[in-house]
Amino acid sequence: MIEGLKERKYVQTTKKRTAPISLLAALVVFGLVVIASIGVGKGKSLVDLRGLMIVVGGSLASLIFQFDLMVLFKTAVMVGKSFAGTPDRHIQNVMREIDKAIIEGQSLTQIRRADEMTGEILSDVIYMYHRGLTFDEIDAFVTGRVQDEYFEREMATALLQKASIVAPSFGLFGTVIGLVQVMQSMSSPGHLGPAMSLALMTTAYGAGLASLLFTPLAGRLEHHNQVYLECHKQLLTKIGILIKRDDHSVETIREVVAA
Repeated sequence: MIEGLKERKYVQTTKKRTAPISLLAALVVFGLVVIASIGVGKGKSLVDLRGLMIVVGGSLASLIFQFDLMVLFKTAVMVGKSFAGTPDRHIQNVMREIDKAIIEGQSLTQIRRADEMTGEILSDVIYMYHRGLTFDEIDAFVTGRVQDEYFEREMATALLQKASIVAPSFGLFGTVIGLVQVMQSMSSPGHLGPAMSLALMTTAYGAGLASLLFTPLAGRLEHHNQVYLECHKQLLTKIGILIKRDDHSVETIREVVAA
């Protein structure tokens, strides 16, 4: 059954998992970086609303232009879910159920009843098998579902990677605007401070968003995509064992009846 995934040229994955302690450590480090950056201001605010509007607003507008709004929404949802654990946590119970069936010598049809399609992968496989679908048909259906989910995950990763490029670009754009204002304010020293603040803060905002937010999140989702593929490959392989066991039992009964 896993051949269906290989034919679609899915990437090879590893068995690495993101431990909660790693996530906590990363958040602590990021927090220290932010606190240290604020400390540079010596009590003065490092918030420049004009700079934020240029970098954040410009980056968001660019992403909306390049991606559909639904992609942005799904990306936000995936990022939120990524902090609850890796994708394999959703099918751990199914994996344990299949492992138990394999060890105890059960067939696929003995695991549970499945009277309709529910969206849960094991129940759907059992339902399709009861309906008389062949091994290859079930393989194509399940692999197609995994492919669709993986495509959405790849789009989310691509969006975050693009954001890590766009944000510094708008930071540079804001810097140029600020420098132009500095040159225009040479005769008015009182206006130099805000103009220089805009020039410097937009660069800081762009670099900060890219290095502290978008790039780490893109790397996290990319890792989760690999975990998603790996755990579903394992799941499909084990389901294939049970289907072959059922097919073998049917063939044995037919041979006995024919004899």
